Amino acid sequence: MKILFLTPYGQDRPSVRFRVLPFVERGRARGHEVDWARIPASIFSRLRFYRTVPRADVYVIQQELLADWELKALRKRCGALVYDFVDAVWTMSSDDLMSSRKRRRARKSASRFAEQCSTVDLCIAGNTYLGHKASAYQERVRVVPTGLDTARYVYGERCPISNYFQVGWMGSPNSLRYLEQPLDVLKEYVGSLQFSVISSEQYAGPAKEYVFWAKWTRETEISRLQSMDVGLLPLADDEYTRGKCGVRLLQYMACGAIPLASDVGVNREIIEHGVNGFLIEEPKQWGEYAMRLANDSELLEKMRVAARQTVTGRFDVGVVGQGLWSALEEAVG
Repeated sequence: MKILFLTPYGQDRPSVRFRVLPFVERGRARGHEVDWARIPASIFSRLRFYRTVPRADVYVIQQELLADWELKALRKRCGALVYDFVDAVWTMSSDDLMSSRKRRRARKSASRFAEQCSTVDLCIAGNTYLGHKASAYQERVRVVPTGLDTARYVYGERCPISNYFQVGWMGSPNSLRYLEQPLDVLKEYVGSLQFSVISSEQYAGPAKEYVFWAKWTRETEISRLQSMDVGLLPLADDEYTRGKCGVRLLQYMACGAIPLASDVGVNREIIEHGVNGFLIEEPKQWGEYAMRLANDSELLEKMRVAARQTVTGRFDVGVVGQGLWSALEEAVG
């Protein structure tokens, strides 16, 4: 089977790193002819791209919402069209929707999402919430979670910034605002906890004076994760965040950081409260659960083992890949 993944992003984007590149490599090992290509940004470059893109048995459109003419152009060059998405691409965060301009953009995205789901042969969604949304427009929907290469994301030598218990956060600048509430709570425990933020931009909210910041890089990502005892994943509860697929959560868990995560969306599907992480329902719990772990090394180690087992058993890229190949074979068949 000849498979071509089509994405608007470069290889550093999480959706490409975790849902495209691993399957290009593993698909070839399975005997498939697999590759990926980046969809150009400009309209004129896209016109050329669609005339020259290699023919394939199946095109997997990854994340991007295309215009009707683009879908028709691709349809002429492949046997089956599949749409794979891992975000609530039809909307934006509740903060962004305060802008009338962005509300108009969201309405346009919602219309394109409906059209694209109904046009393709199969939708692959990163979680059940996304799958349910796609099922309103497409009968053939498969849920394939985002996987992690657990041979790479492993426990490592603990390299703490200091002798304090390490509470860390890793994420994109767009998500820094979610960190304000937990750090505002956790600053009361600054004598017992050390805070780190790993992002391409510095954190400037409450307790910023207590935060160690390091710039995110692919080369240091895993070692930064391994230095954490706890990994924070705060989120608002809205339509956009309920579509997130939890890759950062899986990274924490695979590398030995116990997740403290908002009781929202896919976090509930991954975390078994008190076993492999903690779900946060009230602000004060950020501090309560962090200190419970800081003061109980036996509980910390027990939960680290359970968290790691969750990722290796359910979300390893090899396990997830079986669902992907089955879905693509169904689309072609």
